[in-house]
This record gives sequence, structure tokens and C-alpha cells, in this order.
Amino acid sequence: MAVFHQRLINGFFIRPFYSMMLGKKIKLPDMEYVDAEYHNSLVWIRDNDPECLELIFQVDDEVLGKRVNKELVPGGRDIKVTEANKDEYIESIINWRFVLQVEEQMSSFLEGFN
Repeated sequence: MAVFHQRLINGFFIRPFYSMMLGKKIKLPDMEYVDAEYHNSLVWIRDNDPECLELIFQVDDEVLGKRVNKELVPGGRDIKVTEANKDEYIESIINWRFVLQVEEQMSSFLEGFN
């Protein structure tokens, strides 16, 4: 409505949101503006050997108050994060955190502009 009535709203979207609006891929530096601690954790994984962390391609999520496991890739619960696949892990985490969790809402939002 603000656009229709030509009103300026003193607010902004987070950097990954703009990237999604433009159809661009969200990258690791975009995360720094949203959650610096999470960003630093992923940078550590990128810059070091993550095998000591014993990570797998799966995340714990909370859905309607219940804890559920979500695989980042098919068979993710059985794939350990290694030096060889850590870039894919980081990309998968970013995709899960910023794209998959708001996919439906983003689609509806963008549909309003067409």
C-alpha cells in the first residue's frame, strides 16, 4: 500500500532478501549482515578442516515447537562434512537458512510485483 500511495517507509530488508528478490544466489558474505556469529562459524569451517567438528549434512530445526532433523542434501544424515565437501556444506546451510525456510513467502511476495 505504501508504494501505491507513494509513501516512504523508514525500513529496510536484509541483504540476502535483496539478493533473493533479484534472483541472485546468496553467498557467505551476505550472512555477515544478518548473523555475525553464524557467519563467523561458517568462515571458520571454510578456513579450517571441519572434520574435528563431526558435522553431517543435516540440521536440527524446530517446527511448531517440535525438534525435527532436516537433511541438507538427500542422504545427508550419512554424509560427513570433510575438507573435500565443506564448500558444498556451507552452500547447503546458506540455502537452507535463507531460501528454503522462506520459499513460499518469497514467492508470494514477488508475485505481488507481477
